[in-house]
Amino acid sequence: MDLNDILNSRSPELKDLFEAVNQISQNIQNHTSTIKSSISGEYFLDNNEVCEMLHISSRTLQDYRDKGLIGFYKIEGKILYKLSDIQAMLEKHYNDAWGQRR
Repeated sequence: MDLNDILNSRSPELKDLFEAVNQISQNIQNHTSTIKSSISGEYFLDNNEVCEMLHISSRTLQDYRDKGLIGFYKIEGKILYKLSDIQAMLEKHYNDAWGQRR
């Protein structure tokens, strides 16, 4: 493009720019819709979110609760888990490549 050219709404450069801005806007919206608010710096997840995160069934998650492997809150039938408790459970049960526990 020459400096003397005038950009208009049909200019490929402006179309590319607007397309990039739209893509960035969509990315921001997608990202902000998945962010959960925290309470005192702690993030809470429900059953479905934990099952998705760990790639387990709801029955397996119930077994984890029943066996005391994972802490949870139960408020009028709604079960919530602290993200830090899930991370701690995973760290506690980590086995390195040589079969030694941490």
